[in-house]
Amino acid sequence: MSVERNATGAWAPLLHRPFRALWIAAIAVNLSMWMQNIGAAWMMTELRPDSPLMVSLVQTAMALPAFLLGLPSGVIADLVNRRRLLLITQTCSLACACLLAATALAGGIGAWLLLGLTFALGCSNAFGMAAWIAANIDSAPKGQIPAAIALSTVTPNIARVVGPAAAGALIAFAGVPTLFVVVAVGFLISLGLLRALPDTDLRPGLPPERLWSGIRSGVRYMQHSAQLRLALRLVFAFVTAGSAIWALLPLVARDQLGLAAGGFSLLLGSLGAGAVIAALQVTRLYRRFSVRRIVTGGGLLFMAVTALIPVVHNLFVMSALLFVGGMAWMAVNTTTGTVIQTSAAAWVRARVASVYLLVIMGAMAAGGVLWGAIAERMGVGASLWIAAGSIAAGLMLTGRARMQMGSESDFSVADTQETGPAASPADHEQGPVAVEITYHVPAERREEFVRAAHELGISRRRNGAIAWRLYRDLEHTDCLAERFLVDSWLDYLRQRDRVTRQDRDIERRLEALTTDGNSRTRRFIAEA
Repeated sequence: MSVERNATGAWAPLLHRPFRALWIAAIAVNLSMWMQNIGAAWMMTELRPDSPLMVSLVQTAMALPAFLLGLPSGVIADLVNRRRLLLITQTCSLACACLLAATALAGGIGAWLLLGLTFALGCSNAFGMAAWIAANIDSAPKGQIPAAIALSTVTPNIARVVGPAAAGALIAFAGVPTLFVVVAVGFLISLGLLRALPDTDLRPGLPPERLWSGIRSGVRYMQHSAQLRLALRLVFAFVTAGSAIWALLPLVARDQLGLAAGGFSLLLGSLGAGAVIAALQVTRLYRRFSVRRIVTGGGLLFMAVTALIPVVHNLFVMSALLFVGGMAWMAVNTTTGTVIQTSAAAWVRARVASVYLLVIMGAMAAGGVLWGAIAERMGVGASLWIAAGSIAAGLMLTGRARMQMGSESDFSVADTQETGPAASPADHEQGPVAVEITYHVPAERREEFVRAAHELGISRRRNGAIAWRLYRDLEHTDCLAERFLVDSWLDYLRQRDRVTRQDRDIERRLEALTTDGNSRTRRFIAEA
């Protein structure tokens, strides 16, 4: 294989030192989080053996912070130095892990204290999750962003394989308190790797957005992206229903199979191993099947695994079944995650990542409460069967709309921005700003022009316009004009800076349909 091919292969970003350091640090953090979650869940079965709800609440305590803090953390990660943000969040995680280990070693931990410390660790992790994703993509060499996205999906799955096995061995031979000490060491390792990264400040050409306006612009971007809305709906429906396995597996291991911690870790390891295999092979499926078929097929397969779990009482059969379930779980989530991450522009990347994680963790948190409560009333088996039916219902409710992955043009900033000079007002906060762009279009091209113009209108709204319309001139039949509003002059300048290559291609296509290949832009600002 040639050097050139090596430079563009699936593992090529790991040849780049900053990306490699972040990737290894992410493995250490994911391992620590998985091991802590497993240790906390197993300890809860000992502290409250007669309460499936308390056991499932361990998952909720870890996942709920991402739901509560996800979007603000994404805005912060888009606006500040990501290395420093990661150092702060990992220092907080280390402090929580040390406190948890010290309390467990002293023998003074109770069920609610365990949940509280798990929640605190989840909060520090939630503030850093979007920064992890955005920093990994930022640190990848140019032209290797798709490979970086694929590698970022492998990281948590490596932890799923190694974490349960290591946690089970530590619990069996050294106890849960020792496991919590190892978790603290994992966060310490990640801090060392992050400190070795270059400290490069973000230096935007314009003043950064404030928190609330950053949230609004991120929500507006996703509101006007059909692919993002579709993929997020599907993720929420699938993860909410599918989280029943993750929430109830400790009870399946203990009560249905009569396993100790080592057997429970084997089951989790089977899920993780299947997920890793799927993550490494899913790109081959992309060449043979559509995104929709992969998602539907994986969802149906995971539904079947969920329905079969209550009737299996053999450890090795259950492990094989969960291996298949891990493959199906990852096929669905990796595919939808790639659709989401490749459909986001660079300026909003961390915010989109935070919403994606918010949806997943919110669904996991809701699922932990839902399936635990159902299991308390109707039993674990009935809860899993209801969950299997919910997966099928979710796949049907998300419809048959086409899903597709984006390309680099979806998030790469255009080399040339909107043309036409404009004198900047002294005050960036002046506004609102109205923009009018007129075109002269021959009658035979009008229909095609209108379709392209509305496609461009979606782009305008996604990048910051609060209103957009296309108008026809009643006196000059060949004249059409698009008009849109932006909150302030600063927001208008930001909108120009957010134009991607894909957006620019639409603008060129629009101008090519005009009579003279040109358009005229006029800008107006509100007069107090």
